[in-house]
Amino acid sequence: MEVTREGYRIAGPGGVEVLERCDWGRPVARLAELADRTPEGLTVVVDSANGLLDAPLAAAGIPVLRADPPVLADGGATAEALADLGRSRPGALAALPSGGWTMSGREEEIAAADRASAPVERQLVCAGRMLAGGDGAGPLVALTFDDGPHPEFTPRVLDVLERHDAPAAFFCIGLNALAHPGVVRRIARAGRTLGNHTWSHAYLPDVGPNGLALQLGRTREVLAEACGDDRPVRWLRPPYGGRSPQLLRTVDALGLITVLWDVDAKDWSRPGPAAIAERVLGRVRPGSVILLHDGGGDRSQTVAALPAVITGLRDRGYRIVDLDTLLAATGRPGPG
Repeated sequence: MEVTREGYRIAGPGGVEVLERCDWGRPVARLAELADRTPEGLTVVVDSANGLLDAPLAAAGIPVLRADPPVLADGGATAEALADLGRSRPGALAALPSGGWTMSGREEEIAAADRASAPVERQLVCAGRMLAGGDGAGPLVALTFDDGPHPEFTPRVLDVLERHDAPAAFFCIGLNALAHPGVVRRIARAGRTLGNHTWSHAYLPDVGPNGLALQLGRTREVLAEACGDDRPVRWLRPPYGGRSPQLLRTVDALGLITVLWDVDAKDWSRPGPAAIAERVLGRVRPGSVILLHDGGGDRSQTVAALPAVITGLRDRGYRIVDLDTLLAATGRPGPG
């Protein structure tokens, strides 16, 4: 399975199929159909430039193998190359556990890269080129949503935000924005902030310069096309919060502001609306950046929890603001 500028490419025994301008639901449904027709079973091979399909494929009962660098060729291997690896060297690939996550097995490596990034992060935060959350910028907090746009859940999130007059930022995956440009337009027209969450939910430290340019550039282009203008998308959230010193410097040189978080609602685990709200309200602090999700799966619990999150924050004396306001409140220079 390969992600491309048009959508998805599936290479299998029957040849190559191209599924264009669609979100993850269509390729997952197609692979489930192929699995039903394959008596010997079906295994899907992805690389770490594709973090969209592991969970829904696991839910469909389809095994997933992940090809790590050096197989990943500066932004992604072809569907044909991944299929060949699955046939010839399955033991060299990482089997993703059912209910696990895309980068399973690489936790120590990722944690080491995060630690090595700390000095650069401090420099960028002090220069107003990064938001990490919880920096004490007064009783202000920001709501952020990842992995959309989704045709059902993003509009429902927007409805709640409108009823409560609450700003928020939406970090969009390019492939989902390509499939649902109308939802992107609604986000922009509602005055909410649009952010870049890469083309295919890639672990960015794995991709080289060409891969990074494709992941960020394609997403920027699709968001601009959906909005019908050339408004800049200045905010980047790296999937999984994945970063390295070189990546952070490169992103800064591109004029983007990296946004991490300090409050993770973990709504993706679907613990129930009350647990989502409790997790946010129990961990919030001045200057917090709160991580929620409007895409990537069933986000009905997030929608149900959101009114309690908003009213609970305000009852505790917090003002919900957009990213520009939060950055300005830090007293740091910010973008020129």
